[in-house]
This record gives sequence, C-alpha cells and structure tokens, in this order.
Amino acid sequence: MQIKNPVLSLSSVVVRYDDFTAIKPCSLEIERHQVTAIIGPSGCGKSTLLRCFNRMNDFVDSFRLEGEILFEGRNIYDKDWDVVDIRRRIGMVFQKSNPFPKSIAQNIIWGPKLNGYQGSLDDLVQSSLQRAGLWNDVKDRLHESALTLSGGQQQRLCIARAIAMQPEVILMDEPASALDPRSTARIEELIGELRRDYSIVIVTHNMQQAARVSDATLFLYEGELIEYGATDKLFTNPDVQKTEDYITGRFG
Repeated sequence: MQIKNPVLSLSSVVVRYDDFTAIKPCSLEIERHQVTAIIGPSGCGKSTLLRCFNRMNDFVDSFRLEGEILFEGRNIYDKDWDVVDIRRRIGMVFQKSNPFPKSIAQNIIWGPKLNGYQGSLDDLVQSSLQRAGLWNDVKDRLHESALTLSGGQQQRLCIARAIAMQPEVILMDEPASALDPRSTARIEELIGELRRDYSIVIVTHNMQQAARVSDATLFLYEGELIEYGATDKLFTNPDVQKTEDYITGRFG
C-alpha cells in the first residue's frame, strides 16, 4: 500500500509486557486525513497497538516498546517530548463513554483551560459540539450534567471533548461497541465527516463497520501484522489466505 503523506510511521515496533510479546515486529505508515481501521480477533493486540500511538500504555508498569513510532517525523517515545503535548495532539476516544461528572460545557473546556487556551471558551464549546454533531441536541442544556445525556450523546460528547484539544490525530477504541444501532450509525457518519480535518485510527471488532468507515485496514492476528492495505481490496481480494479466512468467518 502506497502512503503519500504519513502522519504516523512505525519502524520495527515490538511491544512486550514482561515476558509476553503483545505486538511482534511491526512496520507500517498511516496516511494523513484518512480513516485507518485495525481489525482482528479478541486478544490479538488491536488496543495495545492503538494505545502505543499516544503513549497510553505508559500507565502499565510491565510495558516495554522497541523500535520507533514517528509522529510528524519525530519519535513519540523520545524522552524529551512532553507526554501531555503528545496526548493533546493525538487524542483518544475510549470504548465506554467517560464524560466527566460536570456540565456539558465544562466537559469541553476543562482540558483546554488546563493547557492555557487563550481563545473564546464559548466559541470553543459551540464549535466542538457542532463538529461532533451534538450542538443542536444540547445547546439549551450546556450547564446540565453530562451524565444526563444518552449513551450515544455521551460518546459524541467525548469526541467533542477530544476535538476541543485541537488534535491532529484521533484514536478511537471500539467507540460504538456499547451503543444501539441508531447511535452506532450516527457515530459512523460522524467519523466520515471528521476525516476531512483529522487523521483517524479506529479499533473495531465489527468487520462490517471497518468496511463502511475506513479507507485502509490492517489485520492483526496473535500480535502479528498479517495484512495492511486499502479497505476495499482487503475485504474483496486479500493477498493473504489468513485474511480471507478471517473476514469470511472461518475463524476468529
């Protein structure tokens, strides 16, 4: 797969937890302003790989990484790179929506205020919620608790919260797995809209979802990168038999 303008580049990345190898040697590039899906059976390393991209695995004491992950040409594991800055520029949306127990507006402005945001906070709230497709639902409820929102609305609020930090990349770890079909469809529609402004990497156990939302797909199996390519090709004419076996339901 030819990558013209990579936002993330992995070179011989290996991830270990003590003696267990979670990600075997992996090299790839992720295209800017596209949606890249990571698929594979449970326990294959999807979330582990995703969390390497903004150093969320640093919270695990036994975590060790070999190789390099370049973001804008710089290794994000350089000791002199502020992790807070990395996580601002590479935002994350988790599987389970996790709004702060604060108002809807406070959920949006909390992070930017801590990071010294100098612009209009009211404008930031509105623009972030608009980009997440939530403004019309909550514009008259901004000072109500975020916990009063539905599950789908809470997940869109978490996306808006990530957007408010003005990232360049948004990581999504199965963002619709806990949602009903209607809310899932709205999240998928939102992902399609956000690709214009952000590079998105999404982990999903739902292969139909990967086929619907992504431009490129990488298939992991037991920590090994089996195949990586354009989504249309990977799902219709994969190069590797194991990929075909997985997407046709023969295992996994």
